[in-house]
Amino acid sequence: MALGEKLRAAMERLKNAAFLDKDAIAEAVKEIQRALISSDVEVNLVFNLSREIEKKASEVPPKGIDRREFIIKTTYDLLADLIGGQHEAPKEPKKILLLGLFGQGKTTTAGKLAAWHKKRGRHVSLVCADVHRPASFEQLQQVAGQAGVEFYGIKAEKSAVKIVQSALQELKKQDLVIVDSAGRSGLDEALIKEIIDVKAAFNPDQIWLVLSADIGQLAKRQAQAFHEAVGVNGIILSKADSSSKGGGALAACAETRAPVYFIGTGEKLSDLEIFDAKRYLGRIMGYGDLEALLEKAKEAAEEKDFKPEDILSGDFNLDVFYKQLEATKKMGPISKVAEMMGLKMQLPKEQLELGQEKLDSYKIIMDSMTKQEKKHPDIISRERIERIAKGSGRRPEDVRDLLKQYRQLEKMLGKFKKIAGKKDPEKMDEKDIQKMMQKFGGMRKKKRLKFR
Repeated sequence: MALGEKLRAAMERLKNAAFLDKDAIAEAVKEIQRALISSDVEVNLVFNLSREIEKKASEVPPKGIDRREFIIKTTYDLLADLIGGQHEAPKEPKKILLLGLFGQGKTTTAGKLAAWHKKRGRHVSLVCADVHRPASFEQLQQVAGQAGVEFYGIKAEKSAVKIVQSALQELKKQDLVIVDSAGRSGLDEALIKEIIDVKAAFNPDQIWLVLSADIGQLAKRQAQAFHEAVGVNGIILSKADSSSKGGGALAACAETRAPVYFIGTGEKLSDLEIFDAKRYLGRIMGYGDLEALLEKAKEAAEEKDFKPEDILSGDFNLDVFYKQLEATKKMGPISKVAEMMGLKMQLPKEQLELGQEKLDSYKIIMDSMTKQEKKHPDIISRERIERIAKGSGRRPEDVRDLLKQYRQLEKMLGKFKKIAGKKDPEKMDEKDIQKMMQKFGGMRKKKRLKFR
């Protein structure tokens, strides 16, 4: 499971938890921890985030937002801060020097960056200042052609400084000049000296480091080393779409306070986007944005009609029965909802295994009942079952199955009411209901422990 799917599972736990108590929050935090650590985020950063989430969750929400929304928003914001937040890249830089080691995707990123600026009406040139790597000249020339921008290089020249100096003379009319510098398998003294010399000759207003997402938390070491050697204004993270360690690389960059301006999201030259941590999280988690997530949380809260305090109040009939089943269906499989509420061991197996098709069938059957029959199911005789089956296009056995499910739940609720005693269900809080469920579960277990 990818980082986004794991984080989404954690957020869904917060969104759908029947009782958002310390235990529910702790479980969601554990899922977040597992998701981040598997994405190669440094353990200390993960634990610091966990403590911050739990601390914020204990605070009183601001006016106008309920506790569930507040916890979800806070968690989302803290995750965004962990991977870098948002930093606006300079809109119209004149000269950009790209740095990076071998295999980081620097040359392809140069083409993506050139295409990005060209699309915004700027005249761009790519300059090949890598005089060491075989075919670097041809590769950048091809990339420039694909991006539809000008290319400059001197194939036989072995001095990167001379190439840059010559390029500045030839490309004075260009809006933006991007220099693709040499790479190495490691940041050695020779590479540092060459970059310093190229920097002095080129005098760039922006120096950006290209890092591949698949290096994970090693991004911290590389970012620090390049910054100490020549200074770095920003970072472009390549291969962010295909690496499971993208979160680790982003968190590592954020820890060095190096702003990530762009991320590469695919192989095409158009696959470059401005990095915004909240938008990035929304995309990998399958949410449009934070607002969309909060809207889903509100919807889930509105749909959570399956509350013990509700069904303990007043009369329980077929109308109420279907309403509760339909509400739990919207939240996910009934077995999953029951598990979240601590009811999985208490609900009959048939209740847990109710599927969409059967729920739809129940609705059709109940549509063929009279108001009196739905309000007072006990009056449904064999003759009425025959009539209901005929009217709904179902078999009499299907009608009896519906009534069986209803009576099982009615019986269980009768036990709940007995345990609840004289306490008004309307005034029961989450702790009261949890205690009642635990007591009911204990009674069930005791009944099973029979020795002969």
